[in-house]
Amino acid sequence: MKWHLLGRFLREVAKGRGLVARRELAALRRYRDKIDVARSTGGALDETPQKQKSRDVLLGVERRWYAPAIQKTGTRAGVTDVLSFLAARNVPQVVISDYEAEYKLEALGLDGRFASIYVGERLGFVKPSPKVFQRVAADFDIPKASLLHIGDRSDRDEAAALAAGCQCLILGRDFRSFGSLLEHLCSVL
Repeated sequence: MKWHLLGRFLREVAKGRGLVARRELAALRRYRDKIDVARSTGGALDETPQKQKSRDVLLGVERRWYAPAIQKTGTRAGVTDVLSFLAARNVPQVVISDYEAEYKLEALGLDGRFASIYVGERLGFVKPSPKVFQRVAADFDIPKASLLHIGDRSDRDEAAALAAGCQCLILGRDFRSFGSLLEHLCSVL
């Protein structure tokens, strides 16, 4: 995805819009840095109405830059097979993301496939806070121990899920590919 973003930046520079592009990307980086600061203090966000309004403006910039790159990158191999397998068994699937997810799912052609989407920055807390997992369990009226989170970062995904009392599998550690995850799920479901 970074290569797609770099290519887009260079195209913007070639069109004489390099300064605007640089400012937009710098604003996105500053926002991500603020999220990282919140992570280091437990995940609570300080979201006043003024900050939320500013965030809504920044979301438009984020969509313009990230959606095309995400679309070009596409889903990881095997993800749609795992989603289809779980859907065929009526396993409710949700998205838990620190950042806006709807436009990303749309860019990947995955919109409409999930029972719900939980966005930490909208809820006021990001991983490693366990609050989003606690909310999912409450919303779906299931024991927290029955919730399985599939993530890619142990310092965020696993820390939050385990703190909430949920199960967690980490890509690269607990499974190497979504094909191998599907094989494992076939053997246990």
